[in-house]
Amino acid sequence: MTVSLWHGLGGPAGEAFQAEVDVFNEANRGKIVVKASFQGSYADAIAKYTSAVRNGDTPSVMVTNDITTGYLRDAEQTVSAEAMAAANPKDLDLGKLRPAARNYYTADGKLLAVPLNTSMPLLYVNDKLLAKAGVDRSTLGTLSGVDAAARRIHAADPSVKGIDQPFDDWWFEQLTAAAGEPFCTPDNGRKGDGATALSLTGDAQRGAIGTMARLYTDGVALDTGTDGNAALTAFAAGKTAMMFNSSGAIGGLTEAGMKGYSALPYPLSGSKSSAGAAIGGAAMWVDQAGHSAAEQVASWKLISYLASAEVQERFARASGYAPINTDVDNSATWQAFLAKNTSYAVLAKQFADTPATTATSGCLSGAMQGVRDVVVPQMQRAFSGKISLDSALKAAENAATEKIQDYRKQAGQ
Repeated sequence: MTVSLWHGLGGPAGEAFQAEVDVFNEANRGKIVVKASFQGSYADAIAKYTSAVRNGDTPSVMVTNDITTGYLRDAEQTVSAEAMAAANPKDLDLGKLRPAARNYYTADGKLLAVPLNTSMPLLYVNDKLLAKAGVDRSTLGTLSGVDAAARRIHAADPSVKGIDQPFDDWWFEQLTAAAGEPFCTPDNGRKGDGATALSLTGDAQRGAIGTMARLYTDGVALDTGTDGNAALTAFAAGKTAMMFNSSGAIGGLTEAGMKGYSALPYPLSGSKSSAGAAIGGAAMWVDQAGHSAAEQVASWKLISYLASAEVQERFARASGYAPINTDVDNSATWQAFLAKNTSYAVLAKQFADTPATTATSGCLSGAMQGVRDVVVPQMQRAFSGKISLDSALKAAENAATEKIQDYRKQAGQ
């Protein structure tokens, strides 16, 4: 049985992924052969998949990023992970998947896909610069604490900015989740047929985004544009004392040779019971249309292998992503690794502690790329002081809602 697999994992993560596919192929020699194919960026991969849907030539398994979840659900080309697990009870136990990861890929109480590589936002701090400014890092668990620390750092040394962050829309989604609010309505699109509008102007959301916006308009934060690597470079060079970036930045800081930094949990502005970080990364989907039942079972066996504790531990070490199987927590080798790598330990704890709520589930809509495309320019204008925050939020909300409505019409919803 041949299983075709498309993915958008490059760099160390792509190499680690292919290595695990090779191990699976060797273990299943004569029974299953997986032909994995790198399709470029996640955007490139989903564009090729969309064309394949039209041509009736989809892969057996599609590995694609978080914001394509709504589209894949609506395309009705796949069979849910919930159904595959029920039909193959001896394979993957879905109860072993971390709640925060499982929650993101669930709609109407049904798990649609199995997460493979999961990232989360973290707060990175320059230990020396924080100490020089007399910042108590115990205050950095809240957004207001981070705000005060950034201002204190910049006041102590005007040549150093307090903080930076990438300007891609993931960060406005994170500020929303950390405020305990849904990014889109109703219910972050998790019920019924998905989201119908974007929500950006609620008090809690406006308060969180406004806190960050004022750091920029007051000259306390450094604008490094939309590129996460640019934010990382500025932080590694000591131009900023703190940075919001993905957990994937741990690897980037290691490559940059930076010493004397710490990773801390992403700060909240809402209640710990409902607020938290939303995940990023990608998940594995079993394609149904045009694929036999036997091929689907073979695909599920591959997915079950890739989501197993042993593979997830190896993959996490190699890629910097968080392991999604809770059995990894019982591994002595993983615990030893965390003891030596405190940044990974912070990520692991945040992942385990994040509540599985509507706010942290993220927005489920097939229009998410379009939403991000219109939100970012408006936020950039507000953070640079060109327009008021309220005007930017309203304009972004209206434009994004139009994107969602246009998508719904095209999808016949």
